[in-house]
Amino acid sequence: MRRFIEFVVRFKNYIALSALVVMSFALMSFGNLAQLGGFRAVVVGSIGWMQSLFAWIPNPVALKSENTALRELNLQLSVEAARTRQAMVENSTLRTYLELPEKIDYSLIAADVIGKTTTQLRNYATLNKGTAEGVHEGMCCITDAGLVGVVIGASQHFAVVQLLLNRDTRISSKVHRSRVDGIIQWDGESYLSLKNVPRTFDVKPNDLIVTSEYSSKFPPLVVIGRVRSVSDENNSLFKNVVVDPAVNFVTLEQVFVVNYIPIDERISLEKKTNDENRGKSNE
Repeated sequence: MRRFIEFVVRFKNYIALSALVVMSFALMSFGNLAQLGGFRAVVVGSIGWMQSLFAWIPNPVALKSENTALRELNLQLSVEAARTRQAMVENSTLRTYLELPEKIDYSLIAADVIGKTTTQLRNYATLNKGTAEGVHEGMCCITDAGLVGVVIGASQHFAVVQLLLNRDTRISSKVHRSRVDGIIQWDGESYLSLKNVPRTFDVKPNDLIVTSEYSSKFPPLVVIGRVRSVSDENNSLFKNVVVDPAVNFVTLEQVFVVNYIPIDERISLEKKTNDENRGKSNE
């Protein structure tokens, strides 16, 4: 019975046409127009009643075609929605970046991060700008949030940045509120540490940590992060200061390279003095 209903539904138009043709030929044999007109009204009414009777039966072929069209439309709308969300995020980020040059005294070079590692003891990022665009070794990288790292190598069109999340990180920094100096290091965790801060010095949670004027690699007053917690180290005269980095390295996509290179004369003099003092201490 089910197959019969499906057959009738699928070919109902052809069945109706065949019935009408047969009835037409039958009526042509009557020859009486009055009788033909009355019978025509009966036939039309009967066909209309039959169509209304079977109208509730769905057409599988039409439903399948409609479902396919709806799936395609849903997919297109999903893609458009994803593109819209991405455009909104990029628009918000670019608006923030456009305001950054007004806050920095040095010229900036915009670059995209095309490769990075943030799960090892020495993490790096690769930029799509190099010496042809003015990026050179020794320049630091920042975002609107704060310090990212320092360029340790550059080719004509690419550069490699040593991120703050690196065991080789050593940054002369200070507490912006109390001007307490220290050294920022990374110990392999999700946070940074402010070292060489005596117990008696004024450092509190939520204090802003910035680069110091004493740094030979970074320009001063670049934001590094905020103090998460402060405690006294066991059997030590120094505090244990935990700092949350200002930059989210997991979602890092764009950076600015600061056109600032430390003065060679200063670096050479400091290195020479340190080597001489080290030699004297060994005598």
